[in-house]
Amino acid sequence: MAGKKKILFVCNHNAGRSKMAAAILNARYGDRYEGFSAGVDPAAGVNETTIAVLKEIGITLTDDKTRNVNEYAGEYFDVAVITCSCSDAVKKSINAKFVIDQRFADPYLFSGPKDEVTAGFRKVRDAISDWIDGQFGIMKF
Repeated sequence: MAGKKKILFVCNHNAGRSKMAAAILNARYGDRYEGFSAGVDPAAGVNETTIAVLKEIGITLTDDKTRNVNEYAGEYFDVAVITCSCSDAVKKSINAKFVIDQRFADPYLFSGPKDEVTAGFRKVRDAISDWIDGQFGIMKF
């Protein structure tokens, strides 16, 4: 393999799903892939619960800046993974060999007591984790 494949994960706010996905990919498969994340409408910062549930599985989020998908205009990615219901225009604006639609529940929408919200984030984290293992642990893009 010539070099690491570049993978871009996109979600609405770049505060939950895309951050989790890039962090998990980099932690588990960083020898083959380099994960990036961006949002269609980035939040002011990464959700604290995102950071906490990643720590629970031994992953420290080192990239705590949220980014707009437009910041990656002109960059080439081997794969872009769309984890939200963004527009076709956004998908078409990403310069990637493959674009995969893989939606996960939006933890930004969870409400209620903190323990219930955290449980929801864990479910999203685990779904993303399982999907990453299934796609990138086996596949060679």
